Amino acid sequence: METTIDRLLPLASAAPWITGTECLPCSSKVRSWLLDQDSLTQKLQASAQSLQVKVRQQVILTDSEDSLSSHFASEKKVLVREVFLCCDDLPVVFAQTEIPFSTLTEQQAQLADIGTRSLGSILFKDPSMRRDQIEVAQFPLHSAVHQLCENLNQDSGFPLWGRRSLFYVNNKPLLVSEVFLPASGIYLT
Repeated sequence: METTIDRLLPLASAAPWITGTECLPCSSKVRSWLLDQDSLTQKLQASAQSLQVKVRQQVILTDSEDSLSSHFASEKKVLVREVFLCCDDLPVVFAQTEIPFSTLTEQQAQLADIGTRSLGSILFKDPSMRRDQIEVAQFPLHSAVHQLCENLNQDSGFPLWGRRSLFYVNNKPLLVSEVFLPASGIYLT
């Protein structure tokens, strides 16, 4: 497992996350992708010839470091995994997962070593999995998310949207945050 940190994307602090999603200032197409409770992996697979997971990094944060979100601030160690979900080799979603080490016990220990497999393909097959409420955020121009898009050579001259939710497997939590990149196509009308 990698331990050096290539600057983690500060998704938790880059925009305000909201739960009241009735009046989102976005198109119905964007809203439908943000609020979809089903597997994003399956949805992306249905819209492409191939889906790949490219791992940006997987690191361990300790209690001496700032946590990304407040969900696991009291944990001594949190595993953070950042990946790109790519449709036909084009990054369309950036995903960041926070898993406290207290979750990585028993059967859930496998979550630390999934490599290029999609987390969603594992979570949505687990009969004990439940998902908490979806929160959404709009990332304004010039945010860290936009810098990431620039590095990917994706034009992002407009606000981008993301979502996050806590998942529980055998009542053990993990936080999954996903940002829809310009190449996702959800912003096209």
